[in-house]
Amino acid sequence: MPPNTVPTPVPGGRPLIGHARQLLWRRLPFLESLRDHGDIVVIRLGPWRIHVLNDPALVRDVLTKRSPDFGLSPQFQVMKRVIGNGLLATDGPFHRRQRKLILPALHHTRIRAYARTMTRLADARTARWQDGQTLRVDAEFTELATEIVLRCLFSTEIGGADVAAVVAALPDLMSWAGSRGLDPTGLLGAVPTPLGRRFRRSMAVLDALLARVIGARRADGPATDHPDLLAALLAARDAETGEPMSDRQIRDEAMSFLVAGAESVSRTLTWSALLLAGDPEAARRLHQEADRELSGRPAHFEDLPRLRHTRMVLQEALRLYPPGYLISRAALRDTTLGPYRIPAGATVMFSYYALQRDPRRFPDPARFDPLRWSPKRGGADREAFTPFGLGPHGCLGESFAWTEMSIVLATLAARWELRSASPRPVRPVPTFSLTMAGAPMTVTARPVRTGPVHTLLASRNGG
Repeated sequence: MPPNTVPTPVPGGRPLIGHARQLLWRRLPFLESLRDHGDIVVIRLGPWRIHVLNDPALVRDVLTKRSPDFGLSPQFQVMKRVIGNGLLATDGPFHRRQRKLILPALHHTRIRAYARTMTRLADARTARWQDGQTLRVDAEFTELATEIVLRCLFSTEIGGADVAAVVAALPDLMSWAGSRGLDPTGLLGAVPTPLGRRFRRSMAVLDALLARVIGARRADGPATDHPDLLAALLAARDAETGEPMSDRQIRDEAMSFLVAGAESVSRTLTWSALLLAGDPEAARRLHQEADRELSGRPAHFEDLPRLRHTRMVLQEALRLYPPGYLISRAALRDTTLGPYRIPAGATVMFSYYALQRDPRRFPDPARFDPLRWSPKRGGADREAFTPFGLGPHGCLGESFAWTEMSIVLATLAARWELRSASPRPVRPVPTFSLTMAGAPMTVTARPVRTGPVHTLLASRNGG
């Protein structure tokens, strides 16, 4: 193909609105259908011409080799209203500087320390459940993930009322960002709406909370030792200037971590529980692993290398329902992707939801099959599985998220079995992230089973 190949326009657009109807009302099926038109295709959303990538190799190019050619898209600019100049909404030298400053706060040794908080809170949350109780597990996991992020961010300064306030505020932020991100006219921001009013109230709540906590920690001074992310952010110094982060920048990074951490982890755990409820064999393997490795106790950081099926369940849930399902970037200059010419100013978009359900890369792609991630069997194209991103914009909190999700799911599996209590299948709801309308499930207590390793240890100790 010549190097100036023009991406294929997708049929079905209408005058003025383009493909807005499909994106608004049938977003997920529409995104999946685009692969049938080519590796790069063009759709229209009002005046926007959007280049959609359907090839993982081209996505990798955008995120790695050609990342300097791409910046924040108009669709993602709306997140600046939420997270300011946090990592998720910055580019270029400033972004690279912030990554270097924040990286030590997410070092392996710190995540091991955060894991103690994860275990304690997962243990406390699941211990409150009662046999036969029907719960909204999406709400349970949202509250738990939010509390874990807040405790790891701020440790001692956070109370139960703070957690409840954040849990109540986050949906308004994500709904607002989801509606504004696909509005090419900007009219939604100019017209007063109930969602806009809720967004402003929720932002005020979170801003007040973060200002209070950061101010209190500043007042404590450097002599007070806190094993949390906020302490690491306050201690961070620019390698060249020695300057610390401003309170505003700390607020922005804390908000980024809070929004991304609570949302992605809670959604993945909820989908994992729902998918396991529909696959008794996968649930049986998960419970067997928990019995063998945990014997009814909560999971700890040291257990994670042995919890392989737990990890595979989470990988498969992330493949089917990636929270950050739709990513966009804007071309900063004329560039190319493979044989395709991308003009300066063009928006490039790709959907992890569609890429990770491509039958060319994942056989029987709609089926929940954790064993496809087993090295012995295969069946997963790992090059096409990048739910946490890659390159300069890859998620710094990926290791934190995997640790948290694994600890929570294994702790749950050691004690409980979950069955769906919904009269109909729970469907994904695409807003700014991939969520769901509700997930009622009934929890059943499992008898504690002692694995062979633990039985042997107990007999040696006279147990």
